[in-house]
Amino acid sequence: MQAKTTPLSTEKGAMVLTSVVLLLTIATLVTLYTGQIKSFENQITLNAQNRLLAFNSAEAGLMQALGILTIEPYWDGTQLTENLPGQGSFTTAGSWEDIVRVSATQRLVTLESVGQSPDRLSTVTITEQALIYPIVANLPDAPLVVAGGIAAGGHFEVVANPDGGGEGVPLSVWSDSDVDLLNGSGVTCHQQSFADGHCGSVTYSQAGAQGPDILDDDVNFPDDVIEYIFNVPTDQWTLLRNDADEVLSNCASLGAVSSGIIWVEGHCYIAASAQVGNNTDPVILIVADGDLTLNSGAMITGLVLSFRKPATLTDYDIFITAGASVTGGVVANHFLGHANGSLYVVYHRDVLTQLQKHSAFQHVARVPGSWRDY
Repeated sequence: MQAKTTPLSTEKGAMVLTSVVLLLTIATLVTLYTGQIKSFENQITLNAQNRLLAFNSAEAGLMQALGILTIEPYWDGTQLTENLPGQGSFTTAGSWEDIVRVSATQRLVTLESVGQSPDRLSTVTITEQALIYPIVANLPDAPLVVAGGIAAGGHFEVVANPDGGGEGVPLSVWSDSDVDLLNGSGVTCHQQSFADGHCGSVTYSQAGAQGPDILDDDVNFPDDVIEYIFNVPTDQWTLLRNDADEVLSNCASLGAVSSGIIWVEGHCYIAASAQVGNNTDPVILIVADGDLTLNSGAMITGLVLSFRKPATLTDYDIFITAGASVTGGVVANHFLGHANGSLYVVYHRDVLTQLQKHSAFQHVARVPGSWRDY
């Protein structure tokens, strides 16, 4: 006998079928939605990774440009492009602006680095500024600058800066204390007198007759001559030593190939006829806690600093024998003449100017707050 289908059972079957279809539809939609969300999450992750790769590439370009500036402070900012294996690529360039100050001209460079991810889908631009400024903040106005005075028991011959005291006003020696010309045989003279070989006879000042080219007991002399010249306070002298290209225990190795900033800990003896530095590549020679001796025929071209450290009590001196000389300038942060030292110093404007312009004597400093990634 065949069972009869009632309307109620048919209605129940339809409801079950509808429920099943609805559940399947919901499950399908949930699956599609979940897949879409996962796809979005993957895309977000990929975008984040791409941006990070592009950012790292831009930073690499910026660091390379700063590295170039450290080696070549006068780099013209020509565009740099490089592909980083598996990391993307960067394009970096720089633009310049001169900042003119009384003591020296500084350069402000704006670096822009554009980094791209390996798939080129993400690009990040970073900018930062760097300041290029000379290590020598102020050039000495006189060929011989001494904090503590001079007792000229030996001989000294100083060729003046013809405009050290103002236009047409010669300046040979500048000190905050007395320059004693009553003993010894010190003379100062004009550039032309020196060139003609008459510095000893055609003089500005000589023993017993001090002229206005020697400015001593000057109340306007800087309180810290090291800070005045290098913008580094004396009690922070290690910063100056850290800038040195060479740190030596003596001067035996100095010669024609010596360059840059040379720091010597202890006594410095320059061999006879040795040439240290030249007009186009002068040196900054810093003799810390030691005597400086130039033997016959030796010449240093550049700036010599006789430096006594703050905690040092020992007296040091400079001995430049006849026929030897320093061309440029000499600075001492202590009294000279304890041991009847001798000085032969020839002011040379072009040599000293090179100390502010030569690439070997430039600092590169990143400007705080100038970094941007937009």
